Formats: sequence, C-alpha cells, structure tokens
Amino acid sequence: MTVKLARRVPAALIWAVGAVLEIAHINTGWMAIDEFTARFVYFYGGYIFAKPIFVFTAWSQAQPWLALRLIILWALFNGAMVYSGFAPLPVFSLALGLISAAAVAMVAALMAMHDVFRSLRYCGRNSIVIYLTFFLPMAAMRALLFETGWIADIGAMSVIVTAAGVFGSLALFWAMRGTSAGFLFERPARFWLVGNPASPDPKMTLQPAE
Repeated sequence: MTVKLARRVPAALIWAVGAVLEIAHINTGWMAIDEFTARFVYFYGGYIFAKPIFVFTAWSQAQPWLALRLIILWALFNGAMVYSGFAPLPVFSLALGLISAAAVAMVAALMAMHDVFRSLRYCGRNSIVIYLTFFLPMAAMRALLFETGWIADIGAMSVIVTAAGVFGSLALFWAMRGTSAGFLFERPARFWLVGNPASPDPKMTLQPAE
C-alpha cells in the first residue's frame, strides 16, 4: 500500500528514506512499525530494481561455478561480521542486508536449475499463500507442542513449527482452491503494483536446466 500511495514520488527518494529508517534501528515496541522501518528498504529495492535483479540471477545461472564461489565468500564474510559484532550496527546492517539479499538471489537462481528443488520452486510461486496464512497452522502447532510437551528441544520445535506453517498454509490453499473461499488467496486488483519502471522483461524468467 505504501508503494502504491508513493508512486508519484521519485523512487530514489523513497529508497533513501527506507534506508534511513533501517539505519535508525527504530524500536517503538509496536511490531508493525518496527518491522516496517527495518524491512521496507529491502521490499522497495526488490520492486524498483526488479530488472537488474533478474539480469543478475540469469548471470548466476550462466556462471554457476563462479556464483558458487561468490556465495562461499559471502558466507565467510557475513559470518565474520556477525562473529565480530559489526552486523547489527547501523549502516553495517543495511550493507550486509543488501549483500545477503544478492547472495540469496544467487542461491535461489542456482537451485532453480535443478528439479530436486521443484518443491521449493512451488513454494516460491505460492509465497503469498504462505505469507498470508502461515501464522494459523504455526500457532496451532506451537500451542500443541507446548501443551503436550512432546518436544523439549527448542531447535527441533522450531523446525516442526516452521514446517507446520508452510505445509499448513499450502494445505489450506489446496482445500479452498476452486471453492467460494478461493478469493481469500487472490489479491484484489486495486492492490496490484502496475507500471513498475524497473519491471523485468516477461521473457526473463528463471528456467530449470533441461
């Protein structure tokens, strides 16, 4: 909604404001406000830089071994920054966030080349479904685990709760598809972002290797 309302404002200005909000590390205690200020710059960056991102991921697929080396270098560098305590600092957090976003894009591009990750591609195509409803099955599973005490290890519990959020969301989607409740997983036309000045070529899509 914020992006749609600010369509007439120069993109560079909106991105700069988002960067300042992230650097400020705002902590009001209100999750919606705090998460918006911390994440908006990345969301908006993905919107305005969509075309370069698609070019970058296509290059990663064309140069998989070089991309893999860069991912390893990123992992080592990012780990060192986290271990040294620089990662959460203002400016450093934004820079590392942008670099990490590029690394994640490379990883996703390489994974998209192989059918072994077909299920993850499906989740990616339906990410809005998971995003909208993950909290329902996740909260139910978390309550169940706490009430029964079946799982004591916090790591195992986190994995189970996360899996429940993903698969539970998809199960709801499959159950409601083709029914009168299917509209719950369709974004109203007035909320679509159209006319993106940086929108990618429709032909520029990530394709799995034959």
